[in-house]
Amino acid sequence: MAMISVRPDRRTSRIKGGIIMPGTESDRIVNEVMRRFRERTVKSAALHPEAARYMPGGHTRDSVSYKPYAAFIERGRGCRITDIDGNEYIDFLNNYTSLIHGHCDPDITAAVAAQLEKGSVLCTPSVLQTELAKLLCGRIPSIDQIRFTNSGTEATMFAMRVARAVTGKDMLIKIEGAYHGTQDDAKVSLIPDFAPGDLPKPHLEGAGIPRSTLQNIVIAPFNNLDAAEILMKRHGDTLAGMIVEPYLASMGTIVPRPGYLKGLRALCDRYGILLIFDEVQSFRASTGGMQVRENAIPDISAVGKIIGGGYPVGAVGSSRKNMERFTLDMLNPDAITQAGTFNGNEVTMAAGLAAMRKFDAKAVEYANGLGKRMMDGFTGVFRELGLRCQATGVGSQCNINFSDKEISNALDYATALIPCLELQTLLHVELLNRGIFSASRNEFVISTPMTEKDVDVCVRKVKESFEFLMPYIKEKTPHLL
Repeated sequence: MAMISVRPDRRTSRIKGGIIMPGTESDRIVNEVMRRFRERTVKSAALHPEAARYMPGGHTRDSVSYKPYAAFIERGRGCRITDIDGNEYIDFLNNYTSLIHGHCDPDITAAVAAQLEKGSVLCTPSVLQTELAKLLCGRIPSIDQIRFTNSGTEATMFAMRVARAVTGKDMLIKIEGAYHGTQDDAKVSLIPDFAPGDLPKPHLEGAGIPRSTLQNIVIAPFNNLDAAEILMKRHGDTLAGMIVEPYLASMGTIVPRPGYLKGLRALCDRYGILLIFDEVQSFRASTGGMQVRENAIPDISAVGKIIGGGYPVGAVGSSRKNMERFTLDMLNPDAITQAGTFNGNEVTMAAGLAAMRKFDAKAVEYANGLGKRMMDGFTGVFRELGLRCQATGVGSQCNINFSDKEISNALDYATALIPCLELQTLLHVELLNRGIFSASRNEFVISTPMTEKDVDVCVRKVKESFEFLMPYIKEKTPHLL
């Protein structure tokens, strides 16, 4: 299998320590971007080697690392954060979508403070667990009953386990490029397969994952109902279910085509397999997630991020019949057993309940309206500067992608990105220099404390950044003009 990594290497990005030998106008641009970042973040630069002495890479989460090094953030309030050098940023990352109400929301903070006076985790069922479970079951059509976990990874792990337990089958269809956490079954085909063929060939992502994992995972491209049906016909007798991100949140925020999610629902019904929605990120699309927005109801749902109000959380839910597996005696071979020291801890439940009570239809409309304003603004920038780029997204989450052609799946995204990996890094760091904190993959996320002015500032800074980078674009990525 021929596979191209979308991670930078010597052919795709010259940025290592942050400075390259000058020689061309593009070299000057790279050096200027990195020089200004280093001058702004002297304390972060000094702390990074100390952090790296005790933690591999100087951190404990891959997605927070970027070149030349990450700024160390000290505090946040509302939609603004401040690093240890005193630089302030508008936070358009929001801990990768989890902070729907931004930092230090007063209602959430008050709920947490009140609970801390009573205890952080009491190792029993609680009123707060019951209230948050009731709220979520009332909002999410696919969920009659729910179990809490500590992360989205655990939520999707249990979602897959429910599908396998209910059907008695092992195989799952996974979407190429979809991120479902870091358990073994999820670490398959995050980076697309570039080899020619009708269907992607599954491959493992990273070391330490048993090769036997590939025996139970088959891969379909996003937005391709024909491919999904081929796999269902081919493996129907062994398929437990199909797990899907309703939009590909970590792969360019790729939007489902009209009818795609409903089409998957119909196919799963036709071939007798269970449909799983991973709504860990997409739940913010409406008060009930993408399944409500698209009127496509899965059999099993995994949620997380915003339901914890800024604290560690995940949850899996399904019909009462499917969730009965969690209530069986642990010696029963049909039982699903669940453990977790901090599952449903009172602090997370208090924060989550406060956050979800504020996440009503009005809040969704407001956040999604700002998201549309942001995407429309980015589109206007590309048009004004003559850039063959696009903003793709759903509701309050979007991504800048380096192509004006349709990006409908992970292969489209990676094909557009690979020639522009260094530009992706430069845009990210230049936005940091201009006070905009976003994902290193050029993803932008709205929080409810933001205003139209904050969004307009972001759009203006994106325009200024592209204008500054234009000599580089003309020399290194002229296909974007």
